[in-house]
Amino acid sequence: MKKEYFILIIAIVGLAFIMIYQKQGRTNYQLPKLAQISENVDRLVLQEADCLVELRQVDGSWVVGPKSYRADSARVAKMVDEIRDLQLVALISEKENYQLYELNEIKRFTVQLYHDKTLLREVIIGKNSASLQQTYVMLKDDTNVYQALGNLRSNFFSKIEELRDKEVMKISRQERKQLNKISLEQIVDGKKELFEMFRVANATPTDAAEGEPVAASSWQLKDGTPVTETAVSGLLDTLASLKCSKYLDDLSEDEFEHPDYRVVVSGATNEFSIVFLKPLVDEYRALSSQTAQPFLLPGWQAQKLVKEFSVYTGAKTNPVSTEK
Repeated sequence: MKKEYFILIIAIVGLAFIMIYQKQGRTNYQLPKLAQISENVDRLVLQEADCLVELRQVDGSWVVGPKSYRADSARVAKMVDEIRDLQLVALISEKENYQLYELNEIKRFTVQLYHDKTLLREVIIGKNSASLQQTYVMLKDDTNVYQALGNLRSNFFSKIEELRDKEVMKISRQERKQLNKISLEQIVDGKKELFEMFRVANATPTDAAEGEPVAASSWQLKDGTPVTETAVSGLLDTLASLKCSKYLDDLSEDEFEHPDYRVVVSGATNEFSIVFLKPLVDEYRALSSQTAQPFLLPGWQAQKLVKEFSVYTGAKTNPVSTEK
């Protein structure tokens, strides 16, 4: 019996030592203390495998690639913030088994922040943890693998197309209030048909019969025929913040000289326009007055703008026709 008690005591003591050792093994290290970045970040270099792209600040705006395309400023700001505010939470590995964490040269994503020519921080990003709440990372001149807070990989891209600003039309609320004319053109049987709507001020602020408030202005045709307000609002809502799916490098502005459909909205001081070629299956090639490069719109989006004129009146209209 005494022998059994003795063995039990040894086992308990052994387990206690193992637990103490494991606890010390988990905490007996100090995470690197990242220097605070106070300088303005004006350049990012992103690299994934053999793909390298640079973003730069020019006159307060971000541009990307050798052709200085306008970059998605919100996405760039998020990338800068995530690397500037990087928070390490654990040391994961000292064994240089980088493939396990997708930190090997084929899988890794490298981000460098610069102020002018000064490198402020370099972070190598691997895969996310199983919870998707942390990311495996490495630091410059450090062979260890750490865990950082956040799903970093979701916001970083190495292709210029993915980093460009896809907004192709923007009309502010104030600019929209000043619009007073909408012109639609379409080609039918080789002829150009024109359909125009005008904004007019309502004579009275209230409905005399019901005593209820009505809109201060409304849209109508030149002859006074009213148009469907929801249809007009839908068109203007779409134009107010329109983003494309991608830009088209193989098309030039010249190919839109005779478009299949045109939308022009204008006011006393501003004019906005977008033109379309014939659709390709479920995509439309387009060009707007706010872009210098043609782009693609998915069909569901383009069809909010490319509509039969009758949608605006609820009945077949007689648009003005001129030879193409």
